Amino acid sequence: MTLPKEIPPVPINQHKANTLNILLAGKHEGNLDTLILLQVDMGWKRMTLLSIPRDIFFNGQKINGAYGRWGIDELTRELGIVTGLKIDRYIIIDMYAFIEVIDLMGGVDVYLQDPLIDPTYKTFDEGKWGTLYYGKGEHHLSGVQVLRVARSRHTSSDFDRAARQQAILVGLRTKVKSMNVSDAGTIAKITQVVLSKTETNLGAKEAISWLIRFKGYEVKTGAVLSTANVLTHKIQSAKEEQADEEGQAPEDKKCYRKLPKVNKVIEIECAAPVEGQYILVPQKDWNTVRWYVRQILNG
Repeated sequence: MTLPKEIPPVPINQHKANTLNILLAGKHEGNLDTLILLQVDMGWKRMTLLSIPRDIFFNGQKINGAYGRWGIDELTRELGIVTGLKIDRYIIIDMYAFIEVIDLMGGVDVYLQDPLIDPTYKTFDEGKWGTLYYGKGEHHLSGVQVLRVARSRHTSSDFDRAARQQAILVGLRTKVKSMNVSDAGTIAKITQVVLSKTETNLGAKEAISWLIRFKGYEVKTGAVLSTANVLTHKIQSAKEEQADEEGQAPEDKKCYRKLPKVNKVIEIECAAPVEGQYILVPQKDWNTVRWYVRQILNG
């Protein structure tokens, strides 16, 4: 997609009619490793997956750090500025709980567009040590194997890993559709087990109704905020002053946070820059990022 020279202002924290914006996040040892935005468009009967890199630098730190430092309210507030979208629901699952959920479902079929070869990732299967290798094509994976595919990144980029994570979600959806859960009791049991392993503001009844209502929706994958579209990478300098908030000049850097359970945002002291840290920032500005997100979701 070619970016236009002139981009109109795109509001923050917006909610389009007949849509749901759901944050899907994977957690490991208190840190969020995976951020995926799922938008459900009930008008077009489609679901769109958009991966958001954890290395995006916003509000004085990497964006995934907002969760560990301030909690989910602050993370969703910041994502509302970066993407322009109001986050309606969130589902955060610990990586090891994710293994249990996959195994509970009997594994999942995942199609890899490219081979995954990672000699630095040690594996132990059926009493034998090896290294990570999956060829191009479809694979039936256990919970441990899914986690390997979701986390490996040493021989591929974070953006490639994001694409694999979306493929896993597609495989999960296909698995659920094939389970022949024709009665509400079976659906409820699966849903309750999954929700018990997650941090979420999604209720069981709501989740069950979504499983039924959205079962036949089209799924659009492959969208990732990356250096191939609206982001660029840089190595942070401890001596460098940066503008992390909308419309600020470097010399006027300020940081903010939302007070928990209160609709109030206060100014805070920005975290000290980390020398040598790899970060992602907009090629132009956050308004351009929001515009790009809107184009992706509008199809």
